[in-house]
Amino acid sequence: MTKVLFLLSAVVMVVAGFFSYQNRDTFVKARQERQTADASTKSEMVKLKNEAGVVVGLQGEVDKVTGEITNETERLNQAKIKLRNVQAEADRTQDQLKTAQEKINGYKQELTNIPPGFSVETINEDINKLKQSIADGEAQVAKIQEQVTAKEGELKKVQDTVNDIKERIETRKKSFDRNSLVATVIAVNNDWGFVVVDGGTDKGITAETSLLVTRGNQTIGKLKIVSIAGSKTVANIDQKSLRSGLSITPGDRVILETLYR
Repeated sequence: MTKVLFLLSAVVMVVAGFFSYQNRDTFVKARQERQTADASTKSEMVKLKNEAGVVVGLQGEVDKVTGEITNETERLNQAKIKLRNVQAEADRTQDQLKTAQEKINGYKQELTNIPPGFSVETINEDINKLKQSIADGEAQVAKIQEQVTAKEGELKKVQDTVNDIKERIETRKKSFDRNSLVATVIAVNNDWGFVVVDGGTDKGITAETSLLVTRGNQTIGKLKIVSIAGSKTVANIDQKSLRSGLSITPGDRVILETLYR
């Protein structure tokens, strides 16, 4: 009986050891899978944090350009007000010139309409007065003409300033529109060394556009455009520009090289 009990105990111990060994492998495998999942989650969190940093940077650029446009628009409005004031003053000066010219013409007409029978000696004093009035009027016309010329110069200067402000605003807007490109690598062919980008003429990409591939806050390398379609761009990878130890993969971001600068 003792031997039987001993044998049963031995069998139970062997069976228990077998199941313990089997469960150990399952536990080790589960722990390894959990560690792998934790590492993947941590990597994704780092990527999200980097993407958030890029978004904050871009928002800062947007706010900066918006502020510049607001300031330039205010300057444009002030220049327009000054232009209207100068134009109004120029109009008043032109009216004064016209009035003075009419007076001169009136004086000249009086000289030519001396009644018959009157001699120069009898009306010499009046004629001299008229001549003096004409001389004064011509001097006034010359002075007013100088003022008109000066006002026209001021008007042109103000108009040039307005045009310059408009041109700068348009240039900043176009620059910002070009620099706002953000696309993604959707396919990579490492054998032939090219990538496909999910953006084309619809995002303002042209044959002269310089593209950079980034990952987080790192620049991976540069692209050389091969062909452009409406919503796709095929570009060769500039192998010399690739960062050591890194390669371009689907999901990497594509931006304008001017935006990176």
